[in-house]
Amino acid sequence: MLSQTAAEPKELAKRLHPRLRRWFRKTYPSFTHAQLLAVPAILDQDSILLTSPTGSGKTFAGFLGVFDYLLRQLDAGTLRLAVQCIYVSPLRALAYDIGKNLHAPIVGMNVEKALLVHARTGDTKASERAKFRRRAAHILVTTPESLAVLLAQESYAAHLSECRFVIVDELHSFAGNKRGADLTLSLERLERLRRRGDTPVARQDRQQECRRSICRIGLSATAAPLDVLARFLVGEDRPCRIAEARVEKKSIVEVFSPIRRKPYPPAGYTGVRLYAELAELIRTRASVLVFTNVRSAAEQLGLKLKELLPDLARQIEIHHASLDRSVRVEVEDRLKNGELRAVVCSTSLELGIDIGAVDLVVMVATPKGVSRAIQRIGRSGHSLNRTSHGVLVATNINDLVEATVTAKRVRERALDPIRVQQKPVDVIAQHIVGLAAVAPIGLDELFTLLRRAHPFAELSRAEFEQIVQYLEGGGASLEKQYAGIFGKIRVADSVVSLAHPRVARDFLVNIGTIVSESFVDVLLRRRRLGSVEENFIKQLQLGDLFVLGGRILRLIDTGLQAAYVERADGHLPTVPRWNAAKMPLTSGLAQGVRDLRAEVAARLESNKAPTEALDWL
Repeated sequence: MLSQTAAEPKELAKRLHPRLRRWFRKTYPSFTHAQLLAVPAILDQDSILLTSPTGSGKTFAGFLGVFDYLLRQLDAGTLRLAVQCIYVSPLRALAYDIGKNLHAPIVGMNVEKALLVHARTGDTKASERAKFRRRAAHILVTTPESLAVLLAQESYAAHLSECRFVIVDELHSFAGNKRGADLTLSLERLERLRRRGDTPVARQDRQQECRRSICRIGLSATAAPLDVLARFLVGEDRPCRIAEARVEKKSIVEVFSPIRRKPYPPAGYTGVRLYAELAELIRTRASVLVFTNVRSAAEQLGLKLKELLPDLARQIEIHHASLDRSVRVEVEDRLKNGELRAVVCSTSLELGIDIGAVDLVVMVATPKGVSRAIQRIGRSGHSLNRTSHGVLVATNINDLVEATVTAKRVRERALDPIRVQQKPVDVIAQHIVGLAAVAPIGLDELFTLLRRAHPFAELSRAEFEQIVQYLEGGGASLEKQYAGIFGKIRVADSVVSLAHPRVARDFLVNIGTIVSESFVDVLLRRRRLGSVEENFIKQLQLGDLFVLGGRILRLIDTGLQAAYVERADGHLPTVPRWNAAKMPLTSGLAQGVRDLRAEVAARLESNKAPTEALDWL
C-alpha cells in the first residue's frame, strides 16, 4: 500500500480536460484537500482509498477523474455506449441522490446527450430496467445486490464488460459484514468479465498482454485501520494508494439525561419526559435530525412529537427504509430545501445523502459504535467550515454508561477497528450459482476467482469442494438420489453448470445477504406509502388503526400483497414492528464500558466518600 501526497491546485487544474476545468472553476472556488489527494491517482487509473470528513468533497473527487476519462474518449471518438464507471452505494436513497447530483456537471459541460447515467436499485421501475437492457449508459449507479443481479444475466453483463472505474462509497459500511464480502466477489467477477469480454477494450488488453485491473476508488468518512480497508477494496496482490485527508472539523458531542440528576428506574425510561425534552429542542432549533436504532421507534417518536408540537406537525416527518421511495425522496427534498424542522429516522439518513443544512443531530439511545456515532453527528454542519453538533440521549441507566463512553471516544477519535468477515459460506454459494447462471465455468478458475477477493483469500480447496458438493445436491447429509430435487449446480469434467433453468430464476429473486420477512404494500388511494410485515397485518382487523410515515391510517381492506387504508387523523394507532437484526455493541466500545464500570466500582469500594466518585465522573 502506498500513501498519496496532495497535488498543487494549479498542476491538478492543468491535468483536467479543458471542458471539465472550465465548469469546475465556474462552480467551485477551489479544490478541497481530499480532491487534491485523490484525483491525480484516479487520472492515472490507480486504485485508491480516500478517507476524509463529511462535507469534504470526496464523492466528487471520485467522479472528477471519471469525467476526465469520459471527455477525452468522447473527443477521440472512441467512447462506446457501454458502462465505463460503476458507482456502488450502500443505500438506495444515496444512489438516487448521487444520480441526481451527477446531472449538474453533465448539463454544465453541455454533454447531456453524450454522457448517459443509469440508476439501478430495488426501486428502479421495470420500464427503466428494460430501457437499460436495450441501451447501456456510461455511468451506472447501483447497490451491491443490484450489481449481483446484473452480473448474473448475460444481457446485462455484456454492458459491464468495458468498465474502467468502480467507486465504492461509504466503504466502511461494507467491510465488516457479509454484504461487503458479497460485493468483493462481484468486483472480481467484473474483473473477469472485462478480461474475457469480446470488446475492443478486452482485445486491446490481450494484444498488449496488459492485465491492468479496474481502477477501484473507495470513499469513507470514518475508518481504521486503513491498510485493512484498502486490501478489502482491491483484493489480493493488487496495489492501492491510501489518501487520508486529515482536516480538523469542529464538533460538539453531549450526553443528555431526560430526567436530569434523578435516578433512572430499574428498567426503561420516563418516555413522557423524553418526548417533552425533544419537543423543546425542535422548537428552539431551525432543523433537527433525530436518530433511533429501529424503524418502529422512529414511527412512535415521530407520532409523539407531532402530538406535542401541533403547530409544527406539518414540519416533522419520518424517514426509514420501509417507506416508499417517493415518500423518502419527498422528505429528503423538503429537508434539503429548509421546509422541515425535524426528521425522525432509523439508519436510513446515516450515510452521505445530501440533506442540506442540519443544526443538530439527536441520537435516542446510543448507536452502539463510535464510528457510527461520528457518522451521524457529521450529518449536522455538513461542511468543513461548520461545527457538527450531536446529542446522545440516554434512555436508561445502561444506555447512560454507553453514551458516556461513546461521547468520550468520539472526542478522542478512537475509531472502532474494522474486522473483515472471513469466508461466509452462503456468499460463496451464491456466487458459484451466479457465475454458472451466465455460462459454465471450470472449478479451478472458480476457486482462483474466489481467493482473489480479500475476505476469501484463506479459503482452502477442501472448504471450496465441500460447498460445491453441497450445491450439487445437499452434500454428504443427503443421498445422491436427492440431487434432482435439491441440486443447484451440476459438475461434469471439472466444469460447473446450472442443474436446471429454474435455478437461475430462484437465484435472481433470492440474491443478496439482507434477510427480510414477507412484506405487504400499504396503499392510500392507490399511492404506495411503504410496506409492513405480513404478520403485522394479519394481527389487525378491518377498521384497526396503525401508523406509517407519521400518518395515522385505518385498515379498510386487504389483498394478496396489499393493505388498503384511509387517513384517520386524531386517533390513537398501533405502531408496526419490523423484525431486524439488533445492532451489536462494537468491541472497542464494549471494552470502554467495562473499564468505566470497573473504575467506578473500584472508587466506590475504596474508603473514599461516594461524592469523590461522583466528582470523578
